[in-house]
Amino acid sequence: MKSKTMIGIIGIIALLTIILGIIIITFRIKNGNQFSTPTARPTKTFIPTSVPTLTLTFTPSAPFMVVCTPPPCAISTTEIYYCPGVCPGGCGTTCATYTPIP
Repeated sequence: MKSKTMIGIIGIIALLTIILGIIIITFRIKNGNQFSTPTARPTKTFIPTSVPTLTLTFTPSAPFMVVCTPPPCAISTTEIYYCPGVCPGGCGTTCATYTPIP
């Protein structure tokens, strides 16, 4: 019984060796390197002729404007925001109490 097991193991090892040999030979033939010693190939060297430069320019789309936060008016009362004239960016806005016209 032991001899049959040993013969089976030796057979499997032999079969794997043959398959590995076929793979190695196929790989060498495919790469055009059929059992020859590797030779050095010339390498290509890239030498840039000019290096591009990056120039950033800032172009504002709108003129600079100060923005003011209006004062906190009382909630749930008759106070409203009031601007006495022109209030650019909310600057100059005040709270005012609404009084109906008699």
